[in-house]
Formats: sequence, structure tokens, C-alpha cells
Amino acid sequence: MQPDDTQSLRFINRIARASAWMGGIALMGSALMISIDLLLRRLFGFSMGGADEIAGYVLAIVSAWAFPIALLKRSHLRVDILYSRLALKPKVGLDLLALAGMALFVGTLLLHVGGVLWDSIAYRSISTTPLQVPQWIPQSLWFAGYLFFATTILVLAYNSVIQLRQQRWAAANALIGINSVEDEIEEESHSGRPHDITREGR
Repeated sequence: MQPDDTQSLRFINRIARASAWMGGIALMGSALMISIDLLLRRLFGFSMGGADEIAGYVLAIVSAWAFPIALLKRSHLRVDILYSRLALKPKVGLDLLALAGMALFVGTLLLHVGGVLWDSIAYRSISTTPLQVPQWIPQSLWFAGYLFFATTILVLAYNSVIQLRQQRWAAANALIGINSVEDEIEEESHSGRPHDITREGR
């Protein structure tokens, strides 16, 4: 990241990095728990109970928190058959259009997820399993992931507008554009080195 990147973008990156680590640890823990449960069933004929339910919660929560990480790393798939042949300014226009479309989608998704969470709180919903997990607990973390996704989109849009006001089209494209083949090769060649969620040197 460049020195003139705003504090908000650096803050978003720190949260994304922390959530990536926590999500990875949670997934590994879920895999370990399911493995132990399978061994107990196989060898001793009993189960810990609830391993599959907890793993389902973890998968949903981690998936929600992974979307903003993919956005910051510019890893979301986009059709680029025309995009790659355009000049820089039309590319940035399409980048902004794509970001606006994603904002609309995530905003709609956030409303529905918030409605599910609100109903679970209002009706004091619990899971229909022996664990009887209050549904607002995993759903709150699920909702928070999508809320962070929406926040990430807004921060990227804000920073992109700042770059465009300064006529820094390449910098805006580096924030919200898609990776070129050269970018992918560079990232793979430097994959063993520590780096920020957003590409260094942009």
C-alpha cells in the first residue's frame, strides 16, 4: 500500500487479515472436531454430538467473512474478455459499475440476513438439535461478516473517488479493478513473502 492510502483502508485491511487468520483456525478446528467424532463413532460406537451442527455454523460465518477478503485481494471473478482490451479510463468506469452492482447485491443480502437475525432474537429461536444453540449467536457473527463486506465496499468506493478526484486513474484501478495475467504471475512468484491484503506498491 502507498503512504497516502487513507487510515480507513488500512484499518479495513487489518480487520480482514485478522478475520482471515481466525477463519482459518476455526475451519481447522471444525475439521479436527469432525475427525475426532468420526473416529469415536468408528472405534467406540458413540459420538460427541453436535460436531456437524457447529461445523455448519463455522462454514456459514467464515464464508461471510471471506467475501471482503476476496474483494480486497481483487479475487472475485469477472468476465474480462472485453475489459482487458479497453483503455484505463473505460476500465475504471466498468470497475465502478461492478462495485456499484456488488453494493446493491450485498445491501439486499444484508437486509435479508438482518431480518433472519431479528426474527431469531424476537422469537428466541434455538436449534432443533440436542445442543439447542440460540440462533442469534451464530447468526450475529454471520450478519457481522456481511456488514463488514458492505463496509469494505463503501471504503473502497470512497478511496476510489478520492483517487479519481486527483486524476489517479491507475491507483483507482489498482483498488477496485481485477487482476491481470501479469498481476497473477507476480502474486504467485511472491506468494512466499509476507504482504498486505491489498497489493503492495499500488
